Amino acid sequence: MSEHETGKPVVYFHVGAPKTGTTFLQRVLWQNRDALRDAGLLYPGDTLGAQVHAAFDLREAGFQGYQDPRTPGAWASLVSEARDWAGPVIISQELFSPASDVAIDGALEDLSFADVHLLFTARELSRQIPAAWQEDLKNRFTLTFDEFVAAVRSPDHDGHGLGAMFWRMQDAAEVLARWSRILPPDRVHVITVPKQADPPDLLWRRFAGVVRIDPDGYDISRAFVNTSLGVAETDFLRRLNLALGDEVGWPLYDEMVNHHLAQDVLANRPKTGPMILRPDDAAWVADRADSIVESLADAGYEIVGTLDDLRPTRSEAPVTRPPDDPRIDEPVGLAVEVAAALLVQMARQRGSLRAVEGLVRALAVTSGIEPGPARPRRHGALG
Repeated sequence: MSEHETGKPVVYFHVGAPKTGTTFLQRVLWQNRDALRDAGLLYPGDTLGAQVHAAFDLREAGFQGYQDPRTPGAWASLVSEARDWAGPVIISQELFSPASDVAIDGALEDLSFADVHLLFTARELSRQIPAAWQEDLKNRFTLTFDEFVAAVRSPDHDGHGLGAMFWRMQDAAEVLARWSRILPPDRVHVITVPKQADPPDLLWRRFAGVVRIDPDGYDISRAFVNTSLGVAETDFLRRLNLALGDEVGWPLYDEMVNHHLAQDVLANRPKTGPMILRPDDAAWVADRADSIVESLADAGYEIVGTLDDLRPTRSEAPVTRPPDDPRIDEPVGLAVEVAAALLVQMARQRGSLRAVEGLVRALAVTSGIEPGPARPRRHGALG
């Protein structure tokens, strides 16, 4: 039964996967939210990060012990906004993908006022594994590429849990089986990420077709693309994480390293070589991809694009510069030490400043002097 036959509004729920153009699509939706409203379609949330907070809230999750104060209640707020809208709604956030069965059941129950259509963007695994490793490094993990690939190949023996989490977010067949247990197959849409040689706007066109909007009616020129890093830049980031240790809190790290250093600085440097799987790993990935493709084909979901997009090109080409190559220029090692020292010092200074401000306000209260309002802080200050 289609959404037109039930009389309910439609919620297009895009749950992943990470590193499949999700940042690009979400930027397009956010930057065109007024035009979408004019067309009768809602992209909910009062900030670009609202749906991130909603995903963490639904999953009752944080990051490395840190929970953004905007997270509690964010899922309920998103649902309320969607319920109050008369037309179609788009929810798009890859951090929904690893949700538990209990969280998924709760989410679909909360959205039962609508016909939910599940969307999943999928990309071939030989590109996803290096991209996911880079993303973990941006989130202050320190595994080498060989260690990460080993964790992906043997997630049950992975002490970090990164291999298991990779599949919980990237195995299209498993994610969709978990999320679509109570949905008919015709409400599940697999959007394949085009090959690198395809037109750059093809992913947007495929996504727009599923949510039934005119792809040419919206400006996609200003959308941010989450660019991959090169070999040397990735090695720099991993070694920086090792040098920093635990002294720099997550909010400051997220602001200064994840967003500023990785995305604004390292991603814009001339590329020093792509991430390449070793031949034996590439062969294993190709076999795993074939298994996922077969499962998706058997499930009866709508395939937007072609499942051949998800099949890696089998190649026996030698790896000339693996990401873990220790032959890195010595100045990079020096730069890591300097950058780490600067960030640690910044963390200490911000922490000291907050302590001094608290002391001044306490003294003012003790002295009977009414203190003025606290100085507003930028998001990302050390917590």
